Amino acid sequence: MGDLRSDQANFLRDFDSAEIPSDTVSQRFLAQLDSSDTAFAAAADYQFILDQGRLALISVQNRRQSPVLVDFSDRAFQRRLAGGLRGQLMGKALGLKSLRAPTVLDATAGLGTDSYMMAHAGCLVTAIERSPAIFALLEDGLRRAVQARCVQESASEVARRIEIRRGDFLLMDLPDKAYDLVYLDPMFPADRRKASSRKEMTMLQNIATEDQSESELLSQSLRCARRRVVVKRNRRSPELDGIKPTLKFQGSRLRFDVYCC
Repeated sequence: MGDLRSDQANFLRDFDSAEIPSDTVSQRFLAQLDSSDTAFAAAADYQFILDQGRLALISVQNRRQSPVLVDFSDRAFQRRLAGGLRGQLMGKALGLKSLRAPTVLDATAGLGTDSYMMAHAGCLVTAIERSPAIFALLEDGLRRAVQARCVQESASEVARRIEIRRGDFLLMDLPDKAYDLVYLDPMFPADRRKASSRKEMTMLQNIATEDQSESELLSQSLRCARRRVVVKRNRRSPELDGIKPTLKFQGSRLRFDVYCC
């Protein structure tokens, strides 16, 4: 599972350890966080809280900032899902129209938004996240989605098509050609120079470490994919490791580079 303190930020917890579900991967990470008013609090960057039973992260330095959490039932996100993925740039880059229930490895899952969208489109997703803090938010959101009771197919059934794993994609011993598709949404210094208006992205960038090699990410992805590797980039960001993709799907803000296997 990797180093529990591999993030580059310091964290606090403001709820009792008894409130942490014992059957979660993140239980150990959350339980070891300081929850008392000590000198460590002055050096903390973020604090885990429970927001109406949902695990959330707030900025210690900017208390006015809204909590960051994973909520797949959010109305704005549900409206986004209603438009369908297959006709969007991401769906086209994944080649979903020609595939039935493809297996997808989301090697840089983050808060799981793209993983959920792919699962909603019928994909069977394995989502990997190496940051213990980000993984804890993702695990909590997915656990609540699985437990959701809805008349229509959404939260529970879609969430069950997602398997989450904590660890570093580059250090995992994954079989060759194990997935139809490998999806990457890496954050690199070139992307960090662009100011982000989304609090979730800003927080992820502040928390996540930067030591993953572009060339290793791409080579590992190509090894694991049977059909294609899809890389999500800012529209003006350079190509991953400077390697020209087979196909490009470009919008006004984002670009999806496709490397066919």
